[in-house]
Amino acid sequence: MAGSLLRIREIDPDFPIVYMTGGHSDEWKSQGVPNSILVEKPFAPAQLVTAISQLLNAGSTPV
Repeated sequence: MAGSLLRIREIDPDFPIVYMTGGHSDEWKSQGVPNSILVEKPFAPAQLVTAISQLLNAGSTPV
């Protein structure tokens, strides 16, 4: 999966990504990944919906 994400980011560096993890979230927060959100397991479905909404709204531009 990580290889696929790297290829997507090579094509579109601003492609939004939601990462899910059960550990190592402290490293992610200190290093950060542009245009992405980390959701820590366990999480409620509403948290995933919120993360996706935030990324989509951040990338939208008014017409």
